[in-house]
Amino acid sequence: PRIFRGPRAPPPPSPERGRRLMLVEERKKCYEARDAYFSCLDANGGRRHRRSLRKLYEKHCPPSWVKHFDKKREEDEKLRKLLEARSDADTKAGDASNAGK
Repeated sequence: PRIFRGPRAPPPPSPERGRRLMLVEERKKCYEARDAYFSCLDANGGRRHRRSLRKLYEKHCPPSWVKHFDKKREEDEKLRKLLEARSDADTKAGDASNAGK
């Protein structure tokens, strides 16, 4: 008869699986650094801690990702401002047309 000694330990991760897990952790660090930096920029212009957060962002993210994230943020900001301006213009136009009623 076999004696039950509990569950077997999982086999050690293969080098490829270990690398994939590492990539997941690296991406997580990159995203966290990016989000912290962008949050800092959003809060009062991000003057406080901005430089140190930018360095962490650049340290944890590949240069091509930094370039992509920066460009995407810039485009999103332009779009947000455009939509705000359009919304303000629509509100003012609506107020003006309702003023005569």
